[in-house]
Amino acid sequence: VLVKNGGKATDYIGLGLVKKPGLPTIMVPTTAGTGSEVTFTSVFTMRETKTKGGINSPFLYPHTAIVDPELTLNLPPLMTAHSGMDALTHAIESFTSLQAHFASVPISFKAIELISENLRGSVFNGRHYPYREGMMQGSYLAGLGLAMSGVGAVHALAYPLGAFFGIPHGLANAVMLPYVLEYNFPGNIEEFCQIALAMGEEDFDLTGRELAFRAVEATFDLSEDIGIPMTLNELDIPEDAVPQMAEAAVKVTRPIQNNPRPVTVETAKEIYTRAFEGR
Repeated sequence: VLVKNGGKATDYIGLGLVKKPGLPTIMVPTTAGTGSEVTFTSVFTMRETKTKGGINSPFLYPHTAIVDPELTLNLPPLMTAHSGMDALTHAIESFTSLQAHFASVPISFKAIELISENLRGSVFNGRHYPYREGMMQGSYLAGLGLAMSGVGAVHALAYPLGAFFGIPHGLANAVMLPYVLEYNFPGNIEEFCQIALAMGEEDFDLTGRELAFRAVEATFDLSEDIGIPMTLNELDIPEDAVPQMAEAAVKVTRPIQNNPRPVTVETAKEIYTRAFEGR
């Protein structure tokens, strides 16, 4: 981007600020993962201001993506878990986004299915190619869903964890995901029922609300099974940082606006507080 457009990277943080294509890129993902090989976003942490932001432009789409699961066979379990939950976050948030549409929904749904079916296996038996293949496919589809309909409050609330305390992006998303889902589900019963089914939950004689909450429980279970910290305490985040984090989170406007339930400073504080309390 800078070779052809000049200036500094921070000049282009926002939407549609890049005026012309940069050099062609070939993306080769080595995790499953961010889905960056099919998205138009490049995320930055500004250490001076302790904020995060992204360059969002169609000129950031790569010319070519080489998606090879073999490149992930030696990925350590911890990195597999963190990056896999990042992909699941993309899949679920793009599925429930207010910008979701008829073309994005089936892509995001399939991503949820693939990741839910293969993440545990990839963490505990990472040399098993079918698990890695399923995760790479899921991450790729989640990236497509993200590019089509955006993400939500998980990303907004995760950003301050990275900007203020250096928590890696995938881990921050992983910790916040079940708590934001817990907040979102009461007003989105139908979508959460579909998420629960995509994650392998059975409906049997459950009410719609009970099945919807199974999506939240399934996410907690998955996180716990693969070794994700279950509270912000485990990340050594000071609880007195909640007000500052909440103020910063609601300024991440695009994900907040995409979220299926409105998020204010006060409700962001409530979600963070729940993440300190635990399941």
